[in-house]
Amino acid sequence: MTQNSIIIPTDGSEYAMSAAEVGFGLAEDLDATVHALSVGDTSLTHRSSIGGSGPMTEDDVAERASEWASELADAAEAEGLDAAVVVRTGTPAEEISNYADEIGANMVVIGTAGRSGFEKTVLGSVTDKVIRTAPVPVVTVQPDGTIDAA
Repeated sequence: MTQNSIIIPTDGSEYAMSAAEVGFGLAEDLDATVHALSVGDTSLTHRSSIGGSGPMTEDDVAERASEWASELADAAEAEGLDAAVVVRTGTPAEEISNYADEIGANMVVIGTAGRSGFEKTVLGSVTDKVIRTAPVPVVTVQPDGTIDAA
């Protein structure tokens, strides 16, 4: 029998943690391994903040992604779940969908908000792109904990 798997992407935001709580419950119900996935967004290596530091390096974004994925996996394990830390670099929506396909995941559980304002307008919504491209069902979690399935 193949182990069930649920991918819970994280960008370190409160929205990702809200989604993780829902994902942990589903993982418990399905006896699934949580794949705590964080993507080091390489688009951030090409932009700099106005009045801030220069662009981040690929190592910088990968290190930050690793911290976020580890924190999420630690939270899953604290709930008694099996968890895997997964770190990728690239375009978040593409990497999430590609990873779901690679491992034959059962579902992706993702928050509906993360970045906002100008960044969201420029980059588009990662969640919207995952809904359109993932090869598996996507459960979206609103900031208030409301669940939608796409």
